[in-house]
Amino acid sequence: MGGYFTIAGRKIATHHLVLGVLATYGLGISAALPKTDKTKQPPINASSSEEDAFVQQFLKSVEEENNKTKGAH
Repeated sequence: MGGYFTIAGRKIATHHLVLGVLATYGLGISAALPKTDKTKQPPINASSSEEDAFVQQFLKSVEEENNKTKGAH
């Protein structure tokens, strides 16, 4: 089938070595990337308190609607 390397007295297939290298590479990248907070929302720049209240109410209604649809699945 494929080639083999002898490591520590054992024969290891080349495709196993490749999978190990790719997994290590992927884990290294995922560990190096900064973790982001997905619950953080951007600031609301409302010109009046009425506009701010409207935006807050709208966001609350959209969030409730999303929670209902997630529960239905």
